[in-house]
Amino acid sequence: MGSNRKFYLVSVAVSFLLIVPSLALSKNAVASKADTPQKKISKSEPIKVAAVGTTGFGFSEAATDLKLTVDQVLEIVTDENMKKDSQSRKLALRKVIGQRFDFRQMAMHTLDNIWGSRSRKEQTQFTRLFKKLLEKSYMHMIENFQGGKVHFLSERVKGDYAFIKTNIVSSDRTIAIYYKLRRVGKEWRVYDFLVQGVSMVRNYRFQFTKVIQQESFKGLLKRLEEQTA
Repeated sequence: MGSNRKFYLVSVAVSFLLIVPSLALSKNAVASKADTPQKKISKSEPIKVAAVGTTGFGFSEAATDLKLTVDQVLEIVTDENMKKDSQSRKLALRKVIGQRFDFRQMAMHTLDNIWGSRSRKEQTQFTRLFKKLLEKSYMHMIENFQGGKVHFLSERVKGDYAFIKTNIVSSDRTIAIYYKLRRVGKEWRVYDFLVQGVSMVRNYRFQFTKVIQQESFKGLLKRLEEQTA
């Protein structure tokens, strides 16, 4: 099997990981199991957003910030007018997600010790492509659960870091999504999220490291360009 085929299969596996819970237990995935959060979020009536809603409004700034973003995403994906204009819809989603997700921080952690040896131009290019990859995967995941609810279940906040557990529940399945956030100025930004217990940052780091070892960093950039085109 050629390197192109290998990378394609890896990318497909990562994409399916975000929409098929059972694949989170794949032997190729690098799982980051979270500790059980210690502080429960108080329950409230579901806040309806078209055909989707959220429950369990958080009491911390971190949970409040995250819930605001989730509600905005759900409002966009269920907006009937937006569905008729896919380009405007994608731009609106990217804007909302970009305000909450710290893609540069995520890109740095994904490359780990490789990051420092890259030029500024390479870092910028990788961050741009990684951002597109995560945006695409996250939007796909949310869109596949239209008609369900997002439950904010529990949180743990320690200093400038927070861990928030949520479930997306539809009529036929439930998927657990945990968010790791850190305070940046006056806002809380997501620097990693776990799907069914699997850290996206660690999972991508595992995949990207293999590609770099087998090919090169430029080879990785080329593959990402192809996957996000």
